[in-house]
Amino acid sequence: MKKFYFKLETPLRIKQLKEKTEKQKLAEAVIKKSEEEKHLVQLERSKKKVWEGIEKKLSNSVETRVLSDYSMYASHMTSQINEQKITVKQAHDIYEKRRLSYLAHRKEKQIFEKIKEKKYVDYNKKVNNEEQKISDEVANINYSRLERNTPDEKYF
Repeated sequence: MKKFYFKLETPLRIKQLKEKTEKQKLAEAVIKKSEEEKHLVQLERSKKKVWEGIEKKLSNSVETRVLSDYSMYASHMTSQINEQKITVKQAHDIYEKRRLSYLAHRKEKQIFEKIKEKKYVDYNKKVNNEEQKISDEVANINYSRLERNTPDEKYF
């Protein structure tokens, strides 16, 4: 009997490769998203420290120039935080896009794998049926030989 051959093996390999690349892209998007979120947290901590510094300086009488510098730095930090929030949102959108793409490619690959599985089950059934036919034929031949070689009991 010939070996199992799946006609859609090449498309299955392509689907597996696409799934693998999408998985890598998804991993990169996850890393980028977490890095951007960490950067946002760091910026917010820095802004909090600046405001704490401003409050300390206000409790002590301070020059208006220093206070102005703190205020300008705080507004700069606020603008950076707002920009980072946008960057985090973009990274999250890219992550979602990659995740959906990965899931779609994975689903396509799974469909091909299920088809291959069903074809393999059919192939095994066919092989088993053919083996059963051969063993039935061998049993029939052996039985026929046995009948021919056994003398009839009527004549004794």
